Amino acid sequence: MNKKYLSKVVAIVVSMMLSVSFVGCNKTEKTTSKSGEEVGGNFNPTGYPIVNEEITIRAFTQIDPQSKDFNEMKILKDLKEKTGINVVYECISGSIWNEKKNLVLASNELPDIFLGGGLSDSDVIKYGSQGVFIPLEDWIDQYAVNIKKVFEEDPSVKKSCTAADGHIYTLPYVDGYEPEDVTNHMFINKTWLEKLGLSVPTTTDEFYDVLKAFKEKDPNGNGEKDEIPFTYRVGNVYNGDFSLSGAFGVLDGPEHVMIKDNKMVFSPMEEGYKEYIQWTQKLYSEGLIDKEIFTQDQGQYLAKGKMDVVGGFVIYSSDNMVGEERADKDFTVLQPLEGPNGDRLWGRYVKGIRPHKVAITKENQNVEATIRWIDEFFDEEFGVESHLGEIGKVILKEGDKYKVATPPEGVTAAQFKFENSAGPFAPGIVSKEVYRNRLIQNKSAERKTKAYELYDEFATQNPLPIMSFTNAQLNEIATIKADIDTYVEEMKAKWITGQSNIEKDWEDYKNTLKKMQVDRYVELYQEAYDLYQKQ
Repeated sequence: MNKKYLSKVVAIVVSMMLSVSFVGCNKTEKTTSKSGEEVGGNFNPTGYPIVNEEITIRAFTQIDPQSKDFNEMKILKDLKEKTGINVVYECISGSIWNEKKNLVLASNELPDIFLGGGLSDSDVIKYGSQGVFIPLEDWIDQYAVNIKKVFEEDPSVKKSCTAADGHIYTLPYVDGYEPEDVTNHMFINKTWLEKLGLSVPTTTDEFYDVLKAFKEKDPNGNGEKDEIPFTYRVGNVYNGDFSLSGAFGVLDGPEHVMIKDNKMVFSPMEEGYKEYIQWTQKLYSEGLIDKEIFTQDQGQYLAKGKMDVVGGFVIYSSDNMVGEERADKDFTVLQPLEGPNGDRLWGRYVKGIRPHKVAITKENQNVEATIRWIDEFFDEEFGVESHLGEIGKVILKEGDKYKVATPPEGVTAAQFKFENSAGPFAPGIVSKEVYRNRLIQNKSAERKTKAYELYDEFATQNPLPIMSFTNAQLNEIATIKADIDTYVEEMKAKWITGQSNIEKDWEDYKNTLKKMQVDRYVELYQEAYDLYQKQ
């Protein structure tokens, strides 16, 4: 090979290497840093667009089955035009989310962000500590003016985002709609009450008398004994019985712990829980509550509301059970009942802070731009639009007020919202101030607000906060909880249906739970609660 030819080959190879190098730099260009290095030419730390030349971010996204594909949603297309950031959404809905999520997290092909709220506490701690999800607190301090404002105005939001190791790996949706905190209410058939000359009951004794009349006096007037005096679904947060024990001074829930005198206690071991079970067993044995409380699914439960056979029920909003017309004509709110010892409590959940709506992964090459894009959802107007519906279509703006529009004929309010918003699967905020003072709601929401106002004074003022656990704590809780959940549910069913006697079983029941490490279970929650209070 002559020297002249060799020189040409070397020159071509060097040229190709330089070209590849420049292409690589362009592809992964980082425009700024947390250490304060000079910002590059594409990213704008303030103003719009966020980037001068369009970038693409891949989002692995959980959505509702009723939701429109986020790639086709107008409000998100408008956000792209404003910011210069093209987000490509891989939308997953329904029961396959967890399977798909776990496969993606275990793979080497991570998206730039996880979006939608489908990450568990365990996911966040595990993959945050492994570096799969990056800490966000420094990026927030540097570029996220709206998020910082939310943190400053409500420190509990920042607490809820902060993991046990002190880092913020995910950001929430802050829902200021206070009725969401009380997830269900009791409703009673006022038409039946009027027919029988009865008043709305306020105590457990009065409630018993009303249910007995509903069962025995044919209030629907069809000559058949088909009345179901009261119905609910055992163990369901929205349609269930967790708060019914509040009449006996105890509030239960999926975690089975409550705060009492600033200490965690296991609700199903409290004396008030025992009294509640005994009262419920009496109602069940006399046919005053639905025989299917343990077995009916959501569809079966709601179907009963469409027939004139139900005297009362538990649900978030009465129109979901009996329809718009009968919700107003036939039913009224039944406030929490006062028990034999003067207790009158109801459950409250910290639903206002919905965690883990977005996480940024280590694969993201445009973190600065991404955190500014996320920050848009914490802007007041876009927070309303992204969670309640497209402005000008679902939400009508009147000055500084927002009015919920009437859906087209044949379209439910939920469908109208889900097809034109990212809520509740995006981060962001719709503040309490907006809900209280500047949102003009539809009829269904007005019903929810009215029910909430009648329950607020009785709902616990000390609900379980959103607490952070270490991965070791979460694993230990999961192991213990699997056994105690099964046992508590099994014994509850046996006692209420009369297969066993709680008075005879009570001490053995508590001892069995202790053998299942219930004390350690409560201790783990206490550790997390103590940390929450110190943050």
